[in-house]
Amino acid sequence: MTYPRPNNREPSALRPLSATLSPLHHTDGSASLQCGNTHVMVGVYGPIAPRVSQREWMDGAVVSVVFSKGIMTAGVAGGAGGVSSDVGNGRDDVADGGRKPLAAPLPSGGGASERELENFLVDALSSFIMLERYPRCVIQVVIQILQADGSVLGTALNCAVLALMDAGVAMTGLPVACTCLVVEWRNKCQQQQQQQYEDDLQVNERSIWIDPNAEEESAEGHSVVVLVAEASGGAATTGSPSEPLLISSFTYGAPMSMQGLLQCVENVRQCNVATVAFMRMAVEQKVQQEVVTLWS
Repeated sequence: MTYPRPNNREPSALRPLSATLSPLHHTDGSASLQCGNTHVMVGVYGPIAPRVSQREWMDGAVVSVVFSKGIMTAGVAGGAGGVSSDVGNGRDDVADGGRKPLAAPLPSGGGASERELENFLVDALSSFIMLERYPRCVIQVVIQILQADGSVLGTALNCAVLALMDAGVAMTGLPVACTCLVVEWRNKCQQQQQQQYEDDLQVNERSIWIDPNAEEESAEGHSVVVLVAEASGGAATTGSPSEPLLISSFTYGAPMSMQGLLQCVENVRQCNVATVAFMRMAVEQKVQQEVVTLWS
């Protein structure tokens, strides 16, 4: 027995991806990433000296992630490195006063505050940035949600990674976020025997939906998990999925079984290969455009 997705996508299919590097002026690095109807823009400032010296770290940089309330359209350039594909700890320089709830990143009932989302992104990005190379500096990542249609948090992290690469920030690896929606078998068919549920591996695999949209995330009884893993360079070049190194996770929605979480981890492999290949295309196209501009 299978449960078709509302939009008839395959369970492991990604929505069309589109990215643009350096779309913003007056930033050290920026990126725009569109995943289906979800559109995120990120600007990176730094590494720069903090405005308040008491907030600096002597042994390395401090990463600050902020969700922008304004419109990041002032100074928008034509963009470089645009590419599209149909492949399936701190907030140093930001005041805490007058904060309003974030409108878009999670559907209603997610239960996460804006600060919790920012801390999750800070922890994930700080795990890969070589902070020791930038002592007493701040790397500020400003995220603007232009349109939200599901998988917003994972799209924001992937867009931040592209912006950090565009800014030339040194990283030890490439973090990739994958959003999975878990449709628990026991929630759908409570009359079935538990042993039959555990033995039916095909149904368990089909109960994991990759890159869900807002309609799928808002359905009752579903669990959503955002997994951040280090992408393997060999997997991206050879096309063979390797064991992902999980860094962090963020879950919300209905309670999720351990079996559902393990199935999400298995699906991260294929998602990583497709996402890293797309990131490589975006960076390569920007470099080619810069070479043509330089020698023209």
